[in-house]
Amino acid sequence: MTEKQNQEMEDQKLLGLLAQFEDPVSLVHACNEARESGYNKIDAFSPFPVHGIDPALGIPRTILPFFVLIIGLTGCAVGLGMQYYANAGDWSDLFPGYNFMISGKPFFSLPANIPVTFEVVVLSSAIATFLGMWALNRLPRLANPLHRISRFKRVTNDKFFLLVETKDPKFSREETESQLNQWGASVIEEVHEDLTDQQLPSWLQLVGLMTALILLIPPVLIFRAEGMTNRKPRLHVIPDMDWQEKYKTQTLAPNLGDEKHPVFLFVDGRAMQEPIPGTIARGNLYTDSEYYRGIKSGTESFATLQSAGARTGLQDDASQDKSGQDKPDQDPTADEKPAEPAEPDWVTQFPPNVNVDQALLERGQQRFNIYCSACHGYAGNGDGLVNARAMALAASGQATWTTAKSLNDPEIIKNPVGRIFDTISNGRGTMGPYKSQIPVEDRWAIVAYVRALQGTGLQPVTVTQADEETVEK
Repeated sequence: MTEKQNQEMEDQKLLGLLAQFEDPVSLVHACNEARESGYNKIDAFSPFPVHGIDPALGIPRTILPFFVLIIGLTGCAVGLGMQYYANAGDWSDLFPGYNFMISGKPFFSLPANIPVTFEVVVLSSAIATFLGMWALNRLPRLANPLHRISRFKRVTNDKFFLLVETKDPKFSREETESQLNQWGASVIEEVHEDLTDQQLPSWLQLVGLMTALILLIPPVLIFRAEGMTNRKPRLHVIPDMDWQEKYKTQTLAPNLGDEKHPVFLFVDGRAMQEPIPGTIARGNLYTDSEYYRGIKSGTESFATLQSAGARTGLQDDASQDKSGQDKPDQDPTADEKPAEPAEPDWVTQFPPNVNVDQALLERGQQRFNIYCSACHGYAGNGDGLVNARAMALAASGQATWTTAKSLNDPEIIKNPVGRIFDTISNGRGTMGPYKSQIPVEDRWAIVAYVRALQGTGLQPVTVTQADEETVEK
């Protein structure tokens, strides 16, 4: 019997004294007295937040923000360093970087690496906050000895408690109890820590072991599958709308019926359909015809726009005339050539909102050298590098090419500025459109520069045989 009592006494270790108070004012007063008496291992418990309890207990400011700041700065350095090494480093043969030169771009550019760095900082700071809070609060705890005291349950209702731990240097069983009574404690109880609470229950140990074994199954299966071949399709756990009925460009529309009774959304069975004639994209109704189309205001119509290529979004249906009536069917065997549509009334002067000055000409020269000189040449004589190469291939029968026109040709010089603008915008002949690549103001800048080139009258230089002999000498 004595051995059992001794064993119980060894298992029951005194943790401190718990004093009960009847109101928050008494609790705050006791906390102030305990702090002024030199106690620093104390803690208070109340059913609701009590104003002034933190300074009364002498709780210092937490170091968690500084800890998070250090981890965040470390994450910032690690994020930038990893990206720098991956993009600009190749000094390690074990883990080489990928410092590839792509389109003359720098190996490392700070703005391009900010998003990843920001995410690393946020992630590392969040993890540091979570783990730091646990560590500073000494969590997790398997058990709390205060929960063994039945009186302490009222802390969630109407009672207030102050705990003085035995680890405090000023703690003395008799003296501390006497001081608590002087500070207004109504009841004082001993708090013992049951050492058996530090041991995990046997059933919890078994659950942890089984969970660890189950978590090992996926990596084992993945490792096993890496060395195997399988002709079956892969598992599609998350479809991500891969198998939905949807329309893909340049394909047939999905059959909404069955094989015997096919049903398609459109009659022709295609997924893509041409825009309805006369359709204008939202935000693209440009009423200033002179500036946006090079056609005099008030003269644009479906017929004139169709002659300009019907590329402004105001197409006219080929099966209807201006009045909207269906045209009579044409005889496919007839030799009659369709009548050429009338040319629109192109503007002959630059629109009022285009200020032709030195800055506009310089901008036009820059854009011309980028988009036009490859075929037309820097002087506009149709002797660009692409044209020269294509002509050489065409001469040897390796390609078919239409010679780029010289912008100094008298027939080209006669064209109004509106027609030149339309050619740049919508293309003409074998020349493609550049409307989607060059903004409206830059197209007018190119027109102004073309007019300047035409005004110089530059012609291609012809090298004669005598000139060649002179150069050789």
